[in-house]
Amino acid sequence: MAWSRKSKKKADRVVKRPLADGTTREYRYPAYKPRPPKNAADSVQALLDAYRGSQAWESLAPATRATYGVYLNDLEDMGNAIVGRVTRRELLDVQDAIARNRGNGAATGFIRTASAVFGWAVDREWIERTPVHRIPKRPGGSLPAWTPEQAAHALAGLPEHLRRVVVLGAYTGQRRGDLCAMTWAAYDGHTISLTQQKTAAVLVITAHPELRLELDAWKAEARTLTILANQYGRPWNLRSLSGAMPRELQRIGLPPGLNVHGLRKMFAATLADEGASTHQIQSGTGQKTLGMVAHYTRSADQKRLNATAISLLPRIVPLTINKKQGKS
Repeated sequence: MAWSRKSKKKADRVVKRPLADGTTREYRYPAYKPRPPKNAADSVQALLDAYRGSQAWESLAPATRATYGVYLNDLEDMGNAIVGRVTRRELLDVQDAIARNRGNGAATGFIRTASAVFGWAVDREWIERTPVHRIPKRPGGSLPAWTPEQAAHALAGLPEHLRRVVVLGAYTGQRRGDLCAMTWAAYDGHTISLTQQKTAAVLVITAHPELRLELDAWKAEARTLTILANQYGRPWNLRSLSGAMPRELQRIGLPPGLNVHGLRKMFAATLADEGASTHQIQSGTGQKTLGMVAHYTRSADQKRLNATAISLLPRIVPLTINKKQGKS
């Protein structure tokens, strides 16, 4: 008959403390619970590492990988958790925290990324079903465009390393990743050349006179290859910029939800307000379709088109009112 030895329950911890009267008192505490090992084979961190090394990750466009990377860092905060024990409620809590600090657009981006990761985990049999189940998009998930008044307020109140982000974004209309990747070598004193990370579009952007003044002053004291640098004089990390900008904007009194991408929308909307065509706006933003340009400029187009329409409207209503007044 085979026998087995049952493991003994761990004894409580006993701590002895000397008292003022010379006696000693014992204090009993529950035994230490073993912590889950870091990067265990079934941990969230192990899943993220595997996903980053997968063909699914490699097949993403570089800009999409950069965006996903921001939200994978949020998932790493629960890195020691067991993948199969991550709950929908935990992901909703993270989504709520991101929405409070970085806006609904970022919260929706987090859920979209988590859905891709846990969907891949189901496909690869890490888990049987995804915890990202029927989590709706946050209302107003599209990041709002800045107004010129908000941009002016930001320029007056932000620290210099963030003020420069606003200046470059407002005058070039580029995405966050492209702003951070712009180098001094690409600026010839009149234009900035770049290849967009998301679309691979090759652009030559004419520097606005106001932007040229700023760039020339920055270049005289530049210590990095990139045009923009953080407060430590190093190139920006995308996640750091995404966190720092909304936090500082709220500190100086601007509403939550504003982020770097809103500068791109302001650029397009401002050009539309001034009568630029969709093709002219597209030459600056580099968007592949005119439909996306129209999405960015819809409110400005509506305002301009309605003003034109109203100017064509006959004076029917005033004439009717005058007739009624005459009869009385």
